[in-house]
Amino acid sequence: MPTHSAHVIDQQLVRHIAFLIRLALTDDEVETFSEQLRSIVGYFDRLTEVDVEGVPPYRQLQMARACMREDEMKPSMAREDFLANAPQQQDGFVRVPVVLDTSDEG
Repeated sequence: MPTHSAHVIDQQLVRHIAFLIRLALTDDEVETFSEQLRSIVGYFDRLTEVDVEGVPPYRQLQMARACMREDEMKPSMAREDFLANAPQQQDGFVRVPVVLDTSDEG
């Protein structure tokens, strides 16, 4: 039984989120995802119905003392060994796909 929060998950919101993360969705996918997200939010809304009277807030136990190691320089992997594991390499460096296209910036 969805409550007020689940109603804000509509197809327009799913399309907006898909646009922000550059995800192409079909109309059927938008409909399916909006229904699924409404259902998920509806489950979280049900938590408001739980009686927590008298239940103390959760407090994480403090760790006795965080075990920290000294920051010491150590030998690294040889460049040739590292590059041998790279899917693509060029001029002694790992080659990766372009993430941001800046070709139209002047």
